Amino acid sequence: MSLLQAYLHNPRTRLALSRKPGEKGFSLIELVVVIAVLAVLVVIALPNFQGVTDDAAASAGKKYLVDAFTECTVARTRGITNFSVTPPTINGGTISGSTSCPTGSGNLLTYTPNLASIPTFRIDMYLGTKTCTGTGYNCIAGKW
Repeated sequence: MSLLQAYLHNPRTRLALSRKPGEKGFSLIELVVVIAVLAVLVVIALPNFQGVTDDAAASAGKKYLVDAFTECTVARTRGITNFSVTPPTINGGTISGSTSCPTGSGNLLTYTPNLASIPTFRIDMYLGTKTCTGTGYNCIAGKW
């Protein structure tokens, strides 16, 4: 028996040769159905992720305001009078106002977002009162 005849009589070779072309793999219809299902899932999920970066920028701005107030409160408690806070760079908004720790109320530190859909947040650096202007994103009746 030659090498070719031994190869052709092998059960695995016979199984491979007995299959018709095109029996394995996916048909065009199956691929189109899978792509259509994925497209529907993307259309459903995409609106939920549109505002994620905007919400993150607003949260970062609010967190900075609260952290700055806390730092000033600790500095005043320790008797430090010439303490100031440094505003960070926040994508999606700017920090403005006096960054020095005040000795009386009325000194506001403000976070202004780049988008009109997110409110402007303020904190009184002496009293810690939090106010906001605008609607949405946790700004209810001027409080946050």
